[in-house]
Amino acid sequence: MKPTILILIGITGDLAKRKLLPAIDSLKARGLLPAQFKLMGVTRRDDAELFKMDLDDPADYQRLKEYLESIEKEFGNSAQRLFYLSVAPMVSMPIIKRLGESGLAAVPDTKLLLEKPFGRDQENAAALVTDIARYFSDEQVYRVDHYLQKDCVRALSTRRMEESALERIEIIASESIGIEGRGNFYEQTGALRDFVQSHLLETAAMVVSPCDRLAALKEFSIPTPIAEHVKRGQYIGYREAVRNPDSVVETLVSITLNTKNNFPIVLKTGKALDRKTTDIHIFYKDKASEVISLHNGSNAYEHVFLDAMQGRKEFFVSKEEVLETWRILAPVQEAWQQSSADLFFYPQGSDIGYTAHI
Repeated sequence: MKPTILILIGITGDLAKRKLLPAIDSLKARGLLPAQFKLMGVTRRDDAELFKMDLDDPADYQRLKEYLESIEKEFGNSAQRLFYLSVAPMVSMPIIKRLGESGLAAVPDTKLLLEKPFGRDQENAAALVTDIARYFSDEQVYRVDHYLQKDCVRALSTRRMEESALERIEIIASESIGIEGRGNFYEQTGALRDFVQSHLLETAAMVVSPCDRLAALKEFSIPTPIAEHVKRGQYIGYREAVRNPDSVVETLVSITLNTKNNFPIVLKTGKALDRKTTDIHIFYKDKASEVISLHNGSNAYEHVFLDAMQGRKEFFVSKEEVLETWRILAPVQEAWQQSSADLFFYPQGSDIGYTAHI
């Protein structure tokens, strides 16, 4: 494998601590990292023994450039550079711009890894695609949806689903915890942007068409009227947790999709429910059924890093997929902007199938 420098921007953040750094440690312990590998953490904080820089200061990008060159001199070889932006989505674009303007994006074998959500809506996502393309080619960009990197989801790539045999598919992601101190983030995203647009739609596409997720997404649509096929709820206590007594941000969503072959796909996700589970339920016309649990397996970010280092993009999200997912959800966002009268409130510890509403 090529000599590699992983530049982790946001190394002191929650995602890095819980998932990214343990994944790197596991790969190292298993001997799966390149012989010449350097993890370089970037932070704004003074109390961290890392590469400290002001991400808004062009001069600091020049310092970063020189430091990366010094690492390559130690290697005695040029290295591929993976810039992993483990930061809030609103912060990503200014960093991408600085990487481009500093010349760092143009260095051969440079890759950019981005975390979801990829935009706020269809228009914003399209603008982001255009803006990123000013500095990084499409081949350089790796959009991370860690659900696609779960062992059980990756295994779907070897299956061939006969759509005519399907009666329905249900994908349910239930969490027992609430927002756990992520109030600012969740007030800007909600369950639709945080979970449905990325994880659930991409997983559904993987089930239906593992070799061509984009083709599957193009077949998906939400029937009208929207209110009959889309439900949203908020757990009691959320408003207090985010200190916003008027918040209409959804913590639970249920959506029924139409497909080309007219079998429904039900996507459900919610927080502060009675259990933690993520399962794919597949029901066939011959009355057979199966459940695929997404809980088991290795840390999905191990696959993220290995695939990125090896240049495999099969389980990363393309810009076309991003735009299709937002196309599917555009009618929902429009309806929700017009009225919040459909928002219901559920007690913490409720079942995901909260019978009064879903």
